[in-house]
Amino acid sequence: MRGSALETLRRWRPIGASPARTRFAIAANLAPAAVAIALFVLLSPPATWDQPVLLGALAAIAAIAFLAEVRLKMAAAAYFDASIVLALLALAIAGPLPALLVWIVPDAISRLVIRQDRPLSPGLVATVSSFALAVLAGYGALQLADAPSMVAATPALYTTGLLIYAVNFLFARLTFAPFYQGYRPSVLIRSEFLEMMPPFAAMLALGVVIAVLIGPLGVFALAPLALVVVVPQLALAFLRRDRSVTGLSRPEATAVYAAAIADVLGLPRQERRTVADAAALLARASPEVRQPELSVGSRQAEVLGARWHLEDPHPAILAALHVNERWDGTGGPAGLAGAWTPFPSRVLAVARAWSELTAGGTLELSHSEAMLDLSLRAGEELDPEIVKAADQVVAEEQAFIPAPGFQPRLHRLLLPRVVRRAKLPMVLAYLTRPA
Repeated sequence: MRGSALETLRRWRPIGASPARTRFAIAANLAPAAVAIALFVLLSPPATWDQPVLLGALAAIAAIAFLAEVRLKMAAAAYFDASIVLALLALAIAGPLPALLVWIVPDAISRLVIRQDRPLSPGLVATVSSFALAVLAGYGALQLADAPSMVAATPALYTTGLLIYAVNFLFARLTFAPFYQGYRPSVLIRSEFLEMMPPFAAMLALGVVIAVLIGPLGVFALAPLALVVVVPQLALAFLRRDRSVTGLSRPEATAVYAAAIADVLGLPRQERRTVADAAALLARASPEVRQPELSVGSRQAEVLGARWHLEDPHPAILAALHVNERWDGTGGPAGLAGAWTPFPSRVLAVARAWSELTAGGTLELSHSEAMLDLSLRAGEELDPEIVKAADQVVAEEQAFIPAPGFQPRLHRLLLPRVVRRAKLPMVLAYLTRPA
């Protein structure tokens, strides 16, 4: 018992901290808790418990969102900020205490059910204190607005959501993480507050709309929010699913890599189609598909075009014919050097070289190892810019897919390219970082 108590007390001392810094860290952690308790006791804010089904549904959505993240091994702080929106809805319909209870559901599951986090720790105090102070601040903001109806209260609700977001971050992260986790405040503000503000603002807007719909629809108004919370989790599960490239043949892997590289390079639709068609022609000519009668480079263009029924077979056939050219001009069949080789051919050359290192039946290297090999061949055999594009594919997707030999899949998402390639990798890397 004594050993357990001593271990609990040790958690309150930051690693390597001096006695003075330890005292300051403990004070910064406990002071918000004392203020929160005092405010709850002194203000005694009213609570309404006449909608237990609605409050239960909010708590259930919070639990489902958190458990989905645990299954995906995502960071506990990053479930699209649905928990704050759920707390805001509970605050609007029932008051601060119900909002606090709904908000604390994921943390309670983490500490008491799955034991992912320790109970009786500085983290628990920081979390509960931040929740309590945030809902009290939100309650005060709504009281100041004093709107006659939920529709009239929508601007105040949105502002209250932003206030809750800021207060929660202040007391859950800024007064805790610099002492007990070693983060610099500037890094926290940038990565956990500013960068996550846009998705939170979108989620908050949906929450305000749902608050208005609760009156006429009751608990059914929560259906869109439940979908918004669950669907991204399912999408993340799809993106993180361990599909190894070793399950593909070399021609199949070449086609996947070529499409991913073309997407990173931002090639026009017609040129991406040319790359895909040329990859298909190479696959038909490959012995791995058991059609040795077709041999790119030896058959006539009209034979290949007729077999594939291409709208305009000539660009794809030209790309397939010149895939063996080298950047230094020592390849074939024409000995073209550098930019004289058709661009789709250069894309396919890199994709094929990549697949010959990683696909099933090859050396089956990891992507990181394959990129080292390709970088050594860049400038002589392969186009250096296209090798850099292949490396970008790996860097972007490796940030959220843990498997070393994954199949690239961002290029398959039906999203605008600026979202798919510029914004989504950063968000996914943040959401799927280890807790």
